[in-house]
Amino acid sequence: MRRWTASRDRRASIAFVVLLVVIAVAAVELTRLGGGGSGEQVAEPSVGVATAPPTQAPTTTTLGPINYQVRRGDTLTAIARRFGVSIDTIVSANHLSNQDSLAEGQILRIPPAPPVTLAVTPTSTTPGRSVRLVLGGAKRTESVTFRIDSPTGSFTGPPHTAADDGTVSTSYTPPLDATPGTYAVVVNGDQGTTAQATFEVDADPVR
Repeated sequence: MRRWTASRDRRASIAFVVLLVVIAVAAVELTRLGGGGSGEQVAEPSVGVATAPPTQAPTTTTLGPINYQVRRGDTLTAIARRFGVSIDTIVSANHLSNQDSLAEGQILRIPPAPPVTLAVTPTSTTPGRSVRLVLGGAKRTESVTFRIDSPTGSFTGPPHTAADDGTVSTSYTPPLDATPGTYAVVVNGDQGTTAQATFEVDADPVR
């Protein structure tokens, strides 16, 4: 009985020593990883912050001049209408001395069509005071209408024919009882030209 008890005590002692060794190893490993210890702070892994690439403003690509080979039956009027430019623009770009004489196979330099623009002057008015509307970049002889959208309704004026340079000018006069607010100008052409702009109608300080 005593031998068994002594053997059991030795095994318990050995197990206790092994347990102490395991605890010591674990403590060393924990310290190496940055943990444990009174008053110590656990080191957190470094996390990279992803930043979005800077947003770039959209760019507008302007097509450059093109070369066009004159075909049989072509006229300068038809070519100008096809490319949406004025006859004077083609004549100037190609230094043509006689715009009525084109030779089959002749190469013409066609400048890019001007951008569509809509200017309202002034941008703020009062009832009874006119604003001037100038459209640029329309097709030659295009029929263009101007619609005015007010806070209380819409008004569409008579059609206007674009000049050879693609411009159309007209005016609009808010009625004396016009409601103050933002008025929208909407332009539509029968050859696809569209444009929009706004102006303000303020309360008449005299009234």
